[in-house]
Amino acid sequence: MDFSPNKLEQFSKKISSLRDQPNMQPNELKAYFDSSPEEVRQAHNSLCDALTTATTQSTAAANIGFSRTAGVPADTIQAAVENVQSQLTDAVLGNIPSGSVTNDKLAQDVRDHFTTIENSVSTEVQARQTADSNLQKQINTHTTQIAAKCEIACGSYTGDGTENRTINLGRTPKAVLVMTNDGKMYLANVQGTYGGLAVTGSPIIYQKPEQQAVAIVTNGFQVTMGGSYNCLLTNAKSYIYNYIAFF
Repeated sequence: MDFSPNKLEQFSKKISSLRDQPNMQPNELKAYFDSSPEEVRQAHNSLCDALTTATTQSTAAANIGFSRTAGVPADTIQAAVENVQSQLTDAVLGNIPSGSVTNDKLAQDVRDHFTTIENSVSTEVQARQTADSNLQKQINTHTTQIAAKCEIACGSYTGDGTENRTINLGRTPKAVLVMTNDGKMYLANVQGTYGGLAVTGSPIIYQKPEQQAVAIVTNGFQVTMGGSYNCLLTNAKSYIYNYIAFF
């Protein structure tokens, strides 16, 4: 139903159009003055009829505008009513439209329950994040400890009788244990040392600090044949020596 025919664009007889001294009979002048209110009356009654008359094709509500909302996406009063009616029908049948139930539509105890769940989830997330962080710290610590674990290298060498000889290991050890392959490290009756345990900053000596039988050096350890009365015997010719190096 179109309301355009009910519009009163202008009066057919305007008082302003009359002459200052109209040359009209009294009845004509009265009818002229009554014409505008009569036109308003007729337009008003016609609009009332249009608003109250409904046909199978159209209704007044179908031509009255409606501002869309999030819950009712309609452009006319008629469409809005039909949309709300459809939502109510769906709600009765259990087909509630997505997004139509907001927090304000829930009972307070339901909202409180959801709030409790939300807070519990937030607490759980924080606890998991803290646990994950602590676990990562432990993993990093263990990784560092594993990387710094003690490694060993075992081997043997045959003495060549030279005074100072370096046994190359490819890297510098922290400690080296040396003895002959028949288990000798020191013989009191011959007053000599065939081995022992040398660590960083503390070599194996015989009587005097400068008489070093085994000393840790860069990338290996140094053995000796000589000293006072040939007391340093960690590189005696043809002797076989076993060693364990700790890194």
